[in-house]
Amino acid sequence: MATKYVSGDPYAWPYDGNLTPANTAVIVIDMQVDFCGKGGYVDQMGYDLSLTQAPIEPIKRVLAACRAAGYKVIHTREGHRPDLTDLPANKKFRSKQIGATIGTAGPMGRVLTRGEKGWEIIPELAPVEGEVVIDKPGKGSFYATDLDLILQTAGIRNLALAGITTDVCVHTTMRDANDRGYECLLLSDCTAATDKGNHEVALKMVKMQGGVFGSVATADAFIKAIADEAEVPNGVLPGKPVADTTVSIAARPYTYELPVAHTAVIMIDFQRDFMLPGGFGAALGNNVDLLQACIPGAQRLLAAARKAGLPIVHTLEAHKADLSDLHPAKLTRGKCPVGMRIGDQSSMGRILIRGEPGNGIVDDVAPLQGEKLLYKPGKGAFYDTDLEEFLQAHHITHLLFAGVTTEVCVQTSMREANDRGYENLLVTDATESYFPGFKASTIEMVVAQGGIVGWVADSHAVSAALGQA
Repeated sequence: MATKYVSGDPYAWPYDGNLTPANTAVIVIDMQVDFCGKGGYVDQMGYDLSLTQAPIEPIKRVLAACRAAGYKVIHTREGHRPDLTDLPANKKFRSKQIGATIGTAGPMGRVLTRGEKGWEIIPELAPVEGEVVIDKPGKGSFYATDLDLILQTAGIRNLALAGITTDVCVHTTMRDANDRGYECLLLSDCTAATDKGNHEVALKMVKMQGGVFGSVATADAFIKAIADEAEVPNGVLPGKPVADTTVSIAARPYTYELPVAHTAVIMIDFQRDFMLPGGFGAALGNNVDLLQACIPGAQRLLAAARKAGLPIVHTLEAHKADLSDLHPAKLTRGKCPVGMRIGDQSSMGRILIRGEPGNGIVDDVAPLQGEKLLYKPGKGAFYDTDLEEFLQAHHITHLLFAGVTTEVCVQTSMREANDRGYENLLVTDATESYFPGFKASTIEMVVAQGGIVGWVADSHAVSAALGQA
């Protein structure tokens, strides 16, 4: 992998030099008439428009360079529905206090209202055909929008941020992106605030603690990097790049191409409560001995994944001790007698409660130090957990699934992952069910219609392929 860096402060960006049109986007935030045009929201509040207009020319140069080099450009607009059903009462109150009530008539139409003149992006920076425009009701660009889904689908990991204002919408978006694992760069002369001091402080906040939210660079530094093979600045030498090896797995419905550097293993609920006598699975009347059949395949998968250096996540279906994350419907479903419900005391401690003996993973596939342990209150591994943030932070696009039971927690997690754009493979001999017919049916559901949920292969095929990495 060839490396490119933008000369930034406090570090050369991106941190690993992996800067390409395929993984990088520029987000131009709220360059609307309401914020930098005469008669708009900011103008009505009495601020100096020259401050919010200052980034226009640098942004124009960045957009021209991005479009020429094939980098993705995304625009945002802050605005509310005409009926104001997405306008919080406190936000309306604050706008009224400063004399520019959102939704009321102004020189550019109703203030910050979708479809009005003031809501539109200024002509100088108008989107071209094919560029995405995100309409947002809040300060952040991720809140109540599909921005994260668009970025994930496009394979974007690096975000260069421009627009207004630095201290409000730009900073909120950058903080949200940082928490989601994106590598962020703030383009200092492509942003501005209604107060110069706030702009400078906002830049300083990004750079503190070694770049707590990312790095900062000028438009010219960014343009130089994406236009040419940029030199490594400030004497910073990149680490040796890790080759992105892709291996092929003989799978159904067709060959599964696995990029080793972007693949993780998800081990679903190999816990005593489900796998051993005396646990919740047995309390429901199931033959837990049936689940032992998947242990050899799971061990084979783990050994191969660990040798290849793949991130490994172990999930546990578990609830807090006070049951505050347990829905009443889940508590009563199954008609377990009192004494055998979630939270009740059993021979392995309280059933499905974090930290209890029954809620530990069986020794055969126990996690090693450094492998992620994920508590989930639902059947799916994504619901009410930080799994997606973890996967994004590790730039994961492909997932290998194992665990129990095939048709419940494993399948639910695969379907959640599928909707989030991950490429999934179910390792067939590393998963089991209390009902063999359900396992067989689930496998067919996964591969139906050309792989509507993903692929399937056994641990021997997966291990052999990873051995080539």
